[in-house]
Amino acid sequence: MLASLLTALSMCVAVAACSTSDPEPERGGLPPDYVSYSWVKREVMLHILDRMLTDNEPEEKVETITGGQNPLFESHVLKEDEGGHFIEFDKDEWDNKEVPLHQVDVALAEAINFDEVTWCGEPVGGEEFFDAYMEEFWDNLDSHEEYTASISDYVDCGDGRV
Repeated sequence: MLASLLTALSMCVAVAACSTSDPEPERGGLPPDYVSYSWVKREVMLHILDRMLTDNEPEEKVETITGGQNPLFESHVLKEDEGGHFIEFDKDEWDNKEVPLHQVDVALAEAINFDEVTWCGEPVGGEEFFDAYMEEFWDNLDSHEEYTASISDYVDCGDGRV
């Protein structure tokens, strides 16, 4: 179990090191509606973690997934208010000067791996739920809006086709 977790973490670090920050940098040759793989991955993980916090005994899960200080708190991706913990979806509210985006991506991957998706029937690991979405939908939609709608539908137990 520990070996597979370390292997998965190593792969996440390697992939995250290659990811770009959002919004996508303006580069010649890329269309303005370009959707990057790293952006889609991040959005799927954010939505999964948000639902985990809502449905899966959030206070216990936050302690488990973060172990205290964590890039998700430090970057303001994961916040707390009087209602409990929540995901900040507004990227303008994030602090990526102190915590690089690739560290946020690694922390998101670790967080969804610590819990199961229990709200769509038979429990399934967060990573497996994430992988199923990416295998089905990556590179099949055309815009940020289409991906956002698809991800929301999928995480809410739909088929992701909107």
